[in-house]
Amino acid sequence: MSARSFHPNAMFQGHKAAVYALCSGSTTNSFLSAGGDGIVVQWRVDQPDKGEALVNVGEAVFSLCLLARRELLVIGTGTGRLLVIDLRTRNEVQAIAAHTKGVFRICLLDPNTLACAGGDGTLTSWSLSDERMKPLIQLRRIPLCEEKLRDIALSAKGERLVVACGDGSLRELDLPTLNERQRFEGHEKGSNCVAFHPTKPVLISGGKDGQVKVWRPDGGCLLEFAAHKGSVYATSMDPTGRYLATAGRDALLKVWDANTLGPVHRSTRERSAHTHSINAVLWLGKTLITASDDRTLKAWVP
Repeated sequence: MSARSFHPNAMFQGHKAAVYALCSGSTTNSFLSAGGDGIVVQWRVDQPDKGEALVNVGEAVFSLCLLARRELLVIGTGTGRLLVIDLRTRNEVQAIAAHTKGVFRICLLDPNTLACAGGDGTLTSWSLSDERMKPLIQLRRIPLCEEKLRDIALSAKGERLVVACGDGSLRELDLPTLNERQRFEGHEKGSNCVAFHPTKPVLISGGKDGQVKVWRPDGGCLLEFAAHKGSVYATSMDPTGRYLATAGRDALLKVWDANTLGPVHRSTRERSAHTHSINAVLWLGKTLITASDDRTLKAWVP
């Protein structure tokens, strides 16, 4: 397969600062983005010049979680707040000082439960109530390490939950109790990102060491390889399990064959690619969305 079989076919511009967060939208070809300018923007893949600002929260946004059926948007900020936006009115209905540092990931565990990874080293879990003006109710606050929690991954069937921790470990937690089941000694300088294969019982992680590692369910490392020069900020499997996308501080997007981990695509620093760190990636079917410190988003297609 060609090492340049993905290419950027659209660029999304409008953010006034680095873009840190992505999430799927309410339709199959839409998505949301947010970052240092505090503005959440809604985009359609086929209309890159028509982004719609949904809300400005007035501070940096690190994470997003759309609850489409409830018409709610949960936002994690750089100061550790959780904000809930009613998308029918676009008004803020709840603001919670959830963490003492930034909320790096919000993960929907089941239709009624959220988990948040905090920069203060704690994992918080929240129940979703039917109360429109106060939908989030805290269930647990779990200190996992003294470093940042950077990512949360839930397996496709919802039976496994793993947290990427700044102390280098990957912590697997039991569901629904969230008690620690096992610990993988992941990345020497810190674990940044983690993703489950959608069809196989393996886990993929990326770290500050530039390495990507593939793990068995028992915590054994199947494979590791140097993926990026500098921190790996994102690892994501496409919905079919065919491709693994990685991105990082070196401003490069790389796509790998998920079965062989051979290279499928490597971006360059040409004008069509990103010029600064890539902070987040999102698969929308066959399309891959990337968000960068260069204030732009790009759509990549095979």
